Amino acid sequence: MTINFIDLGRQKAALEPRISTAVQEALDGIAFINGPQVKAFEAEMAAFLGKGEVVACANGTDALQIMLRAADIGPGDAVAVPSLTFCATTEAVLLAGATPVFIDTDDSGTMCPASLERAVAAGKRGDLPRLGAVMPVDLFSLPADHATIGEIAGVEGLLHFVDTAHSIGSDAADGPCGLHGLASATSFYPSKALGCYGDGGAMFTRDAELARKMRGIANHGVQAGIEGHSLIGTNSRMDTVQAAVLRVKLEVFRDEIAARQRVGAAYAADLGDTVTLPATPSGAAPCWSYYAIRHSNRDGLQAHLAERGIGSVAYYKVPTHLHPVYRDYAQAPGGLSGTMNFADRLLCLPMHPYLSDDEVGQVIEAVRAFGP
Repeated sequence: MTINFIDLGRQKAALEPRISTAVQEALDGIAFINGPQVKAFEAEMAAFLGKGEVVACANGTDALQIMLRAADIGPGDAVAVPSLTFCATTEAVLLAGATPVFIDTDDSGTMCPASLERAVAAGKRGDLPRLGAVMPVDLFSLPADHATIGEIAGVEGLLHFVDTAHSIGSDAADGPCGLHGLASATSFYPSKALGCYGDGGAMFTRDAELARKMRGIANHGVQAGIEGHSLIGTNSRMDTVQAAVLRVKLEVFRDEIAARQRVGAAYAADLGDTVTLPATPSGAAPCWSYYAIRHSNRDGLQAHLAERGIGSVAYYKVPTHLHPVYRDYAQAPGGLSGTMNFADRLLCLPMHPYLSDDEVGQVIEAVRAFGP
């Protein structure tokens, strides 16, 4: 038996005929870009989060850079980012014209507030670029320490953004992921907990004026209520078919989150003496878009699982700061030892809402058979 890391085929089968009907309706409506399904999805996504505004766009990388640009982050600005993440986080900073500064991780794998404070102090001394913004990542569905990071940002006058590509559907102790900081951005890439059947993204904010600018930048700089092109924009509109797919998936998203959480609870109950479990922050309820364990012999464990037909993924084995194009950018004083520790040890186990109890049991048995 093969146990897939994710299984979009099972999900699609479970959602038929609703998916095909929704896609056909989008096709029949002819409005292939920014059709009525896009506006409907934005409203339904905002209702899911409970407050704030949602601006859909073409993909997650665009969402990150448009968010920064809408807040006037650009040339001359430095943005604190983690290295233990997909390169799009840093890429978006550079595409906006700003400069990244790499910050270490804490025990959850998310941005370390103490490392951020060291980078802020070094910027004031002139030893590093002086920070104007900070953009942590809610990694593997775990919310970063936004309360502490937000406190630092408030004291130091930094704009606080969040990359929520892994965490839409997670709750932090102080509310849903997506509503922290000035704004956040996500991806609806197919492998995400809430994913479409192509590329898609969105930005979230409580600031109506910022949302208007985001929407304008995504649509070639055309803002509602202003004649002509009032901003330097880009072409990043969500296509209607993707919105139609997302609306169907959003209908069952809470049920799928509950199913993911049952799988996560089973892993936590039976693997804590064999691997290092995710360090879930107090009061948080992760959606478990990914379930990232740590093991001192990660590569051996991954090979062992593969021999038994069990899929797993070792994300970010090479952190962003070690890729050739990003090597010359500054790091927080004290270095990135936490980042490297995670990169050397983390492994994501199968995680999707359609895993059977028997499959979860097989994964647990295989991990335990390999040993600590």
